[in-house]
Amino acid sequence: MRVFVETYGCAQNQGEGAAIARDVAAHGHDLVASPDAADVGILVTCGVIGPTESRMVRRWRVLASRDRRVVVTGCLVPLRTDLLDGPGRARTDLVPIREQFRIPELLATWAREGGMDADRAGSAPADPTLPAAATEEVVIAQGCTSACAYCYSRLARGRIASVPAGAVVERVRGAIARGAAEVRLTSLDTAAWGCDRADGPRLPDLLRAVARVPGDVRVRVGMMSPQSLAPILPDYLEALAPSRFYRFLHLPVQSGSDAVLAAMHRGYGVAEFRRQVSIARRRYPDLMLATDLIVGYPGETEDDHRATGELLEEVGPETVNVTRFSPRPGTPAARLPLLPPRTAKRRSRELTALRQRVARERLERWIGHRGPARVVEHGPGTSAVARLPNYLPVVLDGRPALGASVTVRVDGARSTYLVGRAQEAPV
Repeated sequence: MRVFVETYGCAQNQGEGAAIARDVAAHGHDLVASPDAADVGILVTCGVIGPTESRMVRRWRVLASRDRRVVVTGCLVPLRTDLLDGPGRARTDLVPIREQFRIPELLATWAREGGMDADRAGSAPADPTLPAAATEEVVIAQGCTSACAYCYSRLARGRIASVPAGAVVERVRGAIARGAAEVRLTSLDTAAWGCDRADGPRLPDLLRAVARVPGDVRVRVGMMSPQSLAPILPDYLEALAPSRFYRFLHLPVQSGSDAVLAAMHRGYGVAEFRRQVSIARRRYPDLMLATDLIVGYPGETEDDHRATGELLEEVGPETVNVTRFSPRPGTPAARLPLLPPRTAKRRSRELTALRQRVARERLERWIGHRGPARVVEHGPGTSAVARLPNYLPVVLDGRPALGASVTVRVDGARSTYLVGRAQEAPV
């Protein structure tokens, strides 16, 4: 069958969408680049905020508007599948996140029902053709250990279930074999890996196993909660020492107010976030820090808002994701009274402007830097994106080969990336 895969949302969703595509191709189906050419559309959904959820419903209606079968998976299943209502519902199958492995079997069944070549639909070709990618997401766990009052993802994905270390290593090995120059270890909370196994290995042990996989690849460890990082922080930072790992820390703080963090049920205070950032930067002075902020949480006061801005200026992350609070059905926060929309919008604009200024000031420190980088993306025209050893992106004027190790010179900075050029001497 001809299959179109469309994926939205976080790094974990992206990794799962790519894994579905590989699995579908390995079972003999043809991946196509347009839904118009497909017999089957697979939609990997995200429901993190209300506007995103509405977009998912619109995309489902587009995929289901023609006489084709549709698979819907991701975070809308099963919590919000009541929204998938319309003429295409009869041709749509809903597959929970933890059952995505059965999608090829579902396609084979549809192929037989449609009189297609059932043998081909269930057999694996010797060398399935997939688009080459310089980066690959490797999912290391489902679910998480937290109980944040606003979080929809934890409801969709459930309690933590860590992928065994051996399976993670094999996924990394497979990514390298497919030509990936960069692997991103991802889950809702990477620091919680292993928490579901008493006295078993934890994230630093997993990283040491990944460090031993042969091949020339860079590894980024994804988002983690301060609550989960606290007990493993020194060991984790030590495990990042091999040059294979980016000196990168994605540590969402969500608010600079202890009162708001308590209302969110985040399980830590601002002082703990500061402590972890301070320790990490002492260990790796060039560390790239990413964080997330939720603006306009129910009950947030002007003092809380100011505290968040002050924390942002004090800590100076290189990148910040600012999201306006959106109540999600089924979460405790959905029952709380919302702030006036004008107040939430104003605070969002103020923090967005602040994070752009703070990030640009941090990035301007790199102007004049010359050092190694890995090319991970080809951009518009003749541009490319390379990553420094701390994961900072450098937009290059030129297109070295994907995966190439180059020496870059940083000539300028924007609020989200550096600007430079590749030097002749390779790294």
